[in-house]
This record gives sequence, structure tokens and C-alpha cells, in this order.
Amino acid sequence: MEWKAEEDIICCEVCVYEYVIKKNDTEIKTCIETIKKHASICRRGEGSIKNRIQNIKFWLDELYIENNIPVTPLSHAANQTKKCLLDCLKNTGIYVLKEE
Repeated sequence: MEWKAEEDIICCEVCVYEYVIKKNDTEIKTCIETIKKHASICRRGEGSIKNRIQNIKFWLDELYIENNIPVTPLSHAANQTKKCLLDCLKNTGIYVLKEE
């Protein structure tokens, strides 16, 4: 099942809050449980959500944004996740894209 942008946004917001802004050492399982509380994503399996968190980790590392996400990044991270993450980071004032 393909991921909707709305689902990526939820994952990005939770991860950015927990691991970038708060710099918490939250276990992945706890983070997944928090994400699954959202009605639009609750049907996703834990493995699928963990993969999305690994995508977020990849893009944060690529952008040199310090984070405490305790997973190995996936090298084949989705571009949709990157777009949602960039929007989330911009909305929180963490990262601003240069105008082209």
C-alpha cells in the first residue's frame, strides 16, 4: 500500500519533535506507538512505520540536521518523505530552503 503525503507528514512531525527539537532518546517502539495514535495512519504495520522513520533519518542526515533517531537510515529513502520533511522543518524554523 502506497504511503499518502498525510501519513508522511505525521511521521515527520513526530520524529522532528521527538528527535530533533526535544533531542529525546525515545525508543523506536514508543515513537511508532505515538505515530499509530493518529487515525489516518493507525492501520499501518510497525515495520512499515519503522521504514518510514528510517527514511526520515536518511534525509535528516543528508541535510546535516542533528537528530537522535536510534535507527540505521535507509539509503533508498522516498522523495515524498523528503518533501514532507522539508515542509515540516521549514514550518518549525529549523531548515529554510534557499530560493532558486
